[in-house]
Amino acid sequence: MTETEPAPDIAMWGASGSGKTAFLAALSIALNKAETNWKLVGENQASGVELIKLRNRLLDDRRFPDSTESLTYYNWLLIGPAEDQRQWWRPWRTQPGKAPRIRLDFLDPRGGLFADPQASVDKEALVSSLVRSRGLIYMFDPDRESRVGDAFKHLDSALNEVAAQMLAGNAYADGKLPHHIAVCITKYDDPRVLTLADRWGFTEPDLSDELRIPRVAEDRAREFFHRLCRHGRNHNAEMILDLIETYFHKDRVKFFVTSSVGMYIDERYGRFDPDDFLNVIDDPDGGLMIRGPVRPINVMEPVIWLGGMLRPRSMRSG
Repeated sequence: MTETEPAPDIAMWGASGSGKTAFLAALSIALNKAETNWKLVGENQASGVELIKLRNRLLDDRRFPDSTESLTYYNWLLIGPAEDQRQWWRPWRTQPGKAPRIRLDFLDPRGGLFADPQASVDKEALVSSLVRSRGLIYMFDPDRESRVGDAFKHLDSALNEVAAQMLAGNAYADGKLPHHIAVCITKYDDPRVLTLADRWGFTEPDLSDELRIPRVAEDRAREFFHRLCRHGRNHNAEMILDLIETYFHKDRVKFFVTSSVGMYIDERYGRFDPDDFLNVIDDPDGGLMIRGPVRPINVMEPVIWLGGMLRPRSMRSG
């Protein structure tokens, strides 16, 4: 792939209510807060307007974006800092290089798409997006799985259709899909999820974080995911990890424990309080509202990781 070629698409999917739209809304907030010099912009006017709308919904309205009711496209660019280039004939001098770009063509389907036999057109568009993409973000909602238990059904249906379309080409020649996949365990800020992580011994203090928010170590995220699947309402959820590692190369799968809004921190104390960290509360008018500042957890990391896997040269300066 040359510098002028667009990056492969990154697609995302997950069951209804798994946090797909909130994740997208929090992405640019996370990049800004991290001061990475990477920024997210709309590739066209419509996508740019939607990006601002989603972000303001979280920051200003303190509300979550509306649930996705139809197939929605987001065409965004992740743009990084330009890297100075040395001239080979004058190595003591440099000239400004081009800013690296990662193209994010998110196709955000409504969550119940694969459970609806009437949604053949939307389903075809999503499968086509998954086939075309080389980076995937899969959203797994532990709370929904404990209540509804349909994650395996949705994932199994999607992967079967993707594999069927790719059988005709060389991409599936070794029996594995060619994608890199970021598996995102969503809603870490939900007390039911954080309590399980703590009870099972997965949390540890992040000493580099002045807020002292407990985290799940990167090398234990896969184990935590598997434990959550076994804790699900439907016993089929136990097979989700096996399903993922059957379809994808294990070294192309990475697990992330994420939260779009993060934990509530009382400004009087300035640190995580295990007795008062709920950042999502009931709105008196109905629905949910965000209580304090939005502090995304592991939202930009899956996208940065995928970008690094798909276009490693572009991510060197990140």
